[in-house]
Amino acid sequence: MAGEGAPLRLTAPAEALARLLALLPGPVAPVVLPVAQALGRVLAAPLAAPGPVPAAPMALREGWAVAAADTLGAGPYVPVPLPSAPLRVAAGDPLPPGADAVLPPFALVEDGPFAQATEPVAPGEGARLSGEDLAAGAAIRAAGERLGPRDLPALAACGIAEVAVRLPRLGWLGPEPLHPLLAALVAAEGGALHHGGEGDLLLCNAADRLLVQGLGARPGMAVGLGLRDGRPALVLPPLAEEALAAWYLLGRPALRHLAGALPPPPIRATLARKVASAVGLLEILPVRLLPSGLAEPLATGALPAGALAAADALLLVPPGVEGYEAGNAVELEPL
Repeated sequence: MAGEGAPLRLTAPAEALARLLALLPGPVAPVVLPVAQALGRVLAAPLAAPGPVPAAPMALREGWAVAAADTLGAGPYVPVPLPSAPLRVAAGDPLPPGADAVLPPFALVEDGPFAQATEPVAPGEGARLSGEDLAAGAAIRAAGERLGPRDLPALAACGIAEVAVRLPRLGWLGPEPLHPLLAALVAAEGGALHHGGEGDLLLCNAADRLLVQGLGARPGMAVGLGLRDGRPALVLPPLAEEALAAWYLLGRPALRHLAGALPPPPIRATLARKVASAVGLLEILPVRLLPSGLAEPLATGALPAGALAAADALLLVPPGVEGYEAGNAVELEPL
């Protein structure tokens, strides 16, 4: 890393992040994509049901479509005549007007001029009433949330085939061995990493002008921030755990800013053992969540590959904290 005007001291990660965000535009412009291509992307607008789902009462089982009120008092020894012959329906069929329940096939006798119910049904029994899944205008997903597979049934039921999302583009001019790792991390946040110097943020191995040379974090002391060809650039050292520190402390928050993403809620947990930390540096600790609900630190001030593979979250120990005792409640960042 080389450049003019770089400070000679380590910069606190919070200060470095503020400087990076000040260099970036606001959330990128939305694009409209088919639902299948928008999976994993951050929504640019809220999704809501345009009408009730189902639009009309629908059968959930095979049987006879009836008005529940017409079956009151019915029993095997006191069948109740129905005012008109009911329609036979299968699961998924819409119910005819006036029907709000499905009588089981065996609960109807056709003896004489009238069909007769031999058991009562309640409104909605064997059926799904209009708007029971989703009322008209009901929220499906908020702007800033990520579209996931669990949203697909609701979108299909509403007939929503396209959605507006934000797709930040990051340029890659970094150390080539790190590309697969960073590309996967960018994709997991709903962004796209492209080779070359085009993008809202560059991930690279050098900058024309350094604004930050080293973070006050462990790992992270070899991370830089600057400008390259006039674009904001996150300068990555070749060591993977230093590059990961750059990503978690600066790159991921910047990408979420560009995508207009809502911050994920922190994980609250209790430490399984004592954690010691160097005062003056933010310490990054990979943490495993145990079945007991406790959080087990796997390393201190380092992100070794084995510990990271076993981790569920990160504990960021602030620079002014010497550590935490076992049993302390802490907030963790999801990986």
